[in-house]
Amino acid sequence: MLRLITLDATNTILMFQKPPVEQYAAIGKLYGLNPDVQRLNQAFRLTFKKLEQESPNFGSEGLGWQKWWLSLVSGTFKGANCIADEATLNQVGNHLIKHFSSAAAYELQNGSVQLLEQISNYPVKVGIISNTDERLEGILVQLGIRHYFDFILTSFSANVSKPDPRIFQEALTLAGTHVDPSAALHIGDDLKKDYLGAKSCGWNSILVSANCQKECEDTGHEYDGAFMFKSLKELLPVLETYKFERDVSSK
Repeated sequence: MLRLITLDATNTILMFQKPPVEQYAAIGKLYGLNPDVQRLNQAFRLTFKKLEQESPNFGSEGLGWQKWWLSLVSGTFKGANCIADEATLNQVGNHLIKHFSSAAAYELQNGSVQLLEQISNYPVKVGIISNTDERLEGILVQLGIRHYFDFILTSFSANVSKPDPRIFQEALTLAGTHVDPSAALHIGDDLKKDYLGAKSCGWNSILVSANCQKECEDTGHEYDGAFMFKSLKELLPVLETYKFERDVSSK
């Protein structure tokens, strides 16, 4: 009997309109920077990993997410051998922060509205668990889907990220009414962070990824076609097979 359904955000119900590094390059050009996209992508990955280690969860316990992203932008462009002073890099960083705070950088994943409409008919609490910062709520408002959710839980607000069990426990707390892990379902695109993370906490879990079978093969995990799907639309009829506690109101 399900009482709670949570979803991941980026690459599950929403996606970037263009790869982030391409958006970085386009905005950088507005300020006289002309980075090689391949170098920029490599620098982004290295800088992101470094900052994650030095100041986890987007700087939730000190740096703060704005300064965290400004540091990322600066490190990314410097790592791509772009020559610019700190004032220019801060301008680029603030522009990118504003850009990725709006729906202009994103679009809804195909099938997401149909999925959310279907879930809204079930007597369950509905939430988001996402490894991101506090801008997510405003983005969901602009995309017109915020009203589908009872709560938005980010790794920034929780001070912990998926697949850590503590963020899944926090979601149970936010859902209220003493929801047991066995009565919760999480849907996401990442095998380790979403599917296995929720499963290890005693939750039901579903993986939605175009490459789910290959991901399982590459990581040595068993592919389970009953709970792994290539698209949200494939998932819709499967949700109808779950049972729900009728005494729980969804909103």
